[in-house]
Formats: sequence, C-alpha cells, structure tokens
Amino acid sequence: MKVTVNIGLMKKRGMLLLGVALYSGIIWSMYCVSMPDITNLIESRSIVYYFWGCFIVLLSVPGFCYLVFVFAFAIFMRDLQVPKPLAQGITFVFHYFGIVFIIGTILSFVVLFYPLGTRYVFCERSGPFSGTYYTRTEAICEQVKYLQKTGAARDIQKLNDKLDGVSPH
Repeated sequence: MKVTVNIGLMKKRGMLLLGVALYSGIIWSMYCVSMPDITNLIESRSIVYYFWGCFIVLLSVPGFCYLVFVFAFAIFMRDLQVPKPLAQGITFVFHYFGIVFIIGTILSFVVLFYPLGTRYVFCERSGPFSGTYYTRTEAICEQVKYLQKTGAARDIQKLNDKLDGVSPH
C-alpha cells in the first residue's frame, strides 16, 4: 500500500486554513470595534463615541461567518471543492454585503440625526475617518476635550463610567 502526498493540495489547504484564521480574526475585531458604540447608544451613556460605519460593520458579521464556514468546509473536502449549494451561497453573501451597506448607511444617518442630534452635544472629532464624541452636556464635552488634549484619552471611559454610576470593568 503506497501513500502519495499531493503537495499542491496541502498548500491549498494551508491557504484555506490561513483564510479561516484571518477571517475569524476579522470577525472578532469587527464585533469588538462596533459593539461598544452601539451598546453605548442603546444605554444612553453620558459620553458616546460614534463611528458612522459601526452598523455596516456589525451587520456584515454574519456574511463573514458564512465565508469562514465555507472555507472550513472546503478544507475537509477531498478535492477542495465545496458542494454547489454552498458555492451559490457565496454569491448570496456578496449580495447580502451590498444590502448591508445600504441598510447600514441609512441606519447610520437615522442615528446621527435622531438620538445624537437631539439628545447629545457634538463634542470632538479626531479626523475624517475616525469616530466622533457626543456628550450629554457642554460641561462634559469640555472634560472630554481636556482629556484628549492632555493625552489621557483612555481615561474618557473611566469618566463615562463615573458619570453614569457604572462600576469599573
């Protein structure tokens, strides 16, 4: 009994495994980046850091999970070919990403004008592609600006917890 090893297939399996690891890391970081923005809005915290793309990022997570599932499924297939229904699902996922972009953008504008525009004060923006700080009052905004100027931006979360009476994490 002779066993042959196809190096080409092993390289492809390795690349798929790398893709699974990479997409899993992307999914985790997308979740960790967008979830605090949304939960702070839902909880009506005193200081809210809002990035307009957080809804797009959060709604994209299921599509990326499907891609990880397909890649992991392909690793265990003999010829690295996924079944036709799974392959057609990739086309569906790309359409899903388009729909997510449209719905996420609309949600971002709604949130920008309703809760943030009516109940919060625009405070501080670091740059065009970074998020924006919104606060309940102008006095809190001054404290946030001071913390940003002194380089103690990580203390903003501590200030937010203190203002809202939340115990430190």
